[in-house]
Amino acid sequence: MNAGSANVVALLVELAQRAPDRPALILVEPSGGAERIGYAELARRTMALAGGFAAEGIRPGDRVLLLVPMSIELYVALFATLAAGAVGVFVDPWVGLRRIAALAADAEPAAVVGTPKSLLLRLLSSRLRRPLVVTVGGTTWAGLLADRTLSELETIGAETPIAIHPATADESALVTLTTGSSGESKGADRTHGFLVAQHAALADELPVAAGEVDLTTFPIFALHSLASGGTALVPPIHLARPDRFDAPAILATMTQERVVTAVASPPFWDRLAAAVAQQPGSRPALRRLVSGGAPVRDEQLRSWRRAFPDTEIRLVYGSTEAEPVASIDADERLAAAGESSGTPRGDCVGRFAKSVDARVVRLERGPIVLGADGWGAWEVAGGEIGELVVSGAHVNRRYFRNERAFAENKIVAPDGTVWHRMGDTGSLDDAGRFWLAGRLHSTLFRAGRAVHAQLVEQVARRDPRVKRAAALGAPDRELGQRVLVVVESGDEHETERQADRAPLAESVRRLLDDAGLACDEVVIERRPLPLDPRHQSKIDYAALARRLGIR
Repeated sequence: MNAGSANVVALLVELAQRAPDRPALILVEPSGGAERIGYAELARRTMALAGGFAAEGIRPGDRVLLLVPMSIELYVALFATLAAGAVGVFVDPWVGLRRIAALAADAEPAAVVGTPKSLLLRLLSSRLRRPLVVTVGGTTWAGLLADRTLSELETIGAETPIAIHPATADESALVTLTTGSSGESKGADRTHGFLVAQHAALADELPVAAGEVDLTTFPIFALHSLASGGTALVPPIHLARPDRFDAPAILATMTQERVVTAVASPPFWDRLAAAVAQQPGSRPALRRLVSGGAPVRDEQLRSWRRAFPDTEIRLVYGSTEAEPVASIDADERLAAAGESSGTPRGDCVGRFAKSVDARVVRLERGPIVLGADGWGAWEVAGGEIGELVVSGAHVNRRYFRNERAFAENKIVAPDGTVWHRMGDTGSLDDAGRFWLAGRLHSTLFRAGRAVHAQLVEQVARRDPRVKRAAALGAPDRELGQRVLVVVESGDEHETERQADRAPLAESVRRLLDDAGLACDEVVIERRPLPLDPRHQSKIDYAALARRLGIR
């Protein structure tokens, strides 16, 4: 990287000079074909578009809203935004259109780059009609939908070249606007220094060798592949439905393109493992597969191990604000689970990354403010369950225009270090591994004692008839909260008649009693439990509470 600049685009240009013809991105199409771009061409288009942005008045510090799915155009637009010194803004695609439009408008972008379909959001917000609007496909429709096409801007920029903006480490590079159940926007503000540090942390935990083909369904991991000099292969998967795709076709593509490493969420690996089980000859020669984004159950890991017996299986734990935080090999995780089969501890996510400092603090729903004695009044004893907080160069330090989110999710130490609250509860074992017990917001307080949802659910699933389980709290005058264990049975006959429900409910209650976990009522659900829209893996507790009429 050029001395004096933290702009990650400088790394792309250097790679283009060293390996101009090496494939940088392979975009696999649903039809089975593939679109490719080499490092030299990616760098050329990046700098041409950056010049086009500058010619249209985009200046360092301006925000560019990117409404483009994972594609070659996305990375051209993103790198061009950074090269021009602007800030790329992403909006979660799995919320409603009107909410997307509102979040996008709140970012006050100077430019919007999107597909023709996504640019219809312009009609939902008058504030999105003012910025420069660029379409990545089709025409501008006489200026009604867009002001410029991406190719037009690249042509303009090629005639008026610019130098890469010499960004400082503290300058904003990316903002990801997300919305939770509260509907409040929480934008993680990633700096150029953060991106460089995150690549270094990922390179230490999950190295990608120059020239290796790395399949990824996560945009940020594709950046890691490119920064490593690898080839990022993007499969034809809709990010909002990672559990729906043509598994045999993707397995064939992985073999054809000689994919060596791959990163995806649990539903992706579940579907691929099932396809390999049906057709063992379709197994690709993977060196490493990585799962992230959502918890993984032991039975899932066993099915992946059967499908990929010679592949390193790595589970990565982290969040939007901090990735990676910890990781563990699947075989170690399964062995650890066997060691703790009696008293539930949760899921072992492994040892912390070398670049992460971590502490476990007592449970607190409100903001945490350290006093003169620092962490003394907050840290819990070894083995005790508390909330995980982390710091490090690749741990996000700020949010976009949201002081409330900072107060709720960050802790400023006396020395000025900003720590991030992961929002996850758990404990450390003697080997320095962290065990997840649940989310802080899903922790129940019954008669003044904490009940950790994930521990309850883990024990409930020991009955083989339980497909999914969720622990919810219902208001109670005497207890504060009653513990409801909602069970989705994997046995269709179990839920057909009321008489069939009692045995399963009694079994779950007995399992919880034997484990010393509180349970006031077991509810057998006929319908599948609602899952998060992003990964289709985590229980959507708010949606389930609404379904059951719990307030």
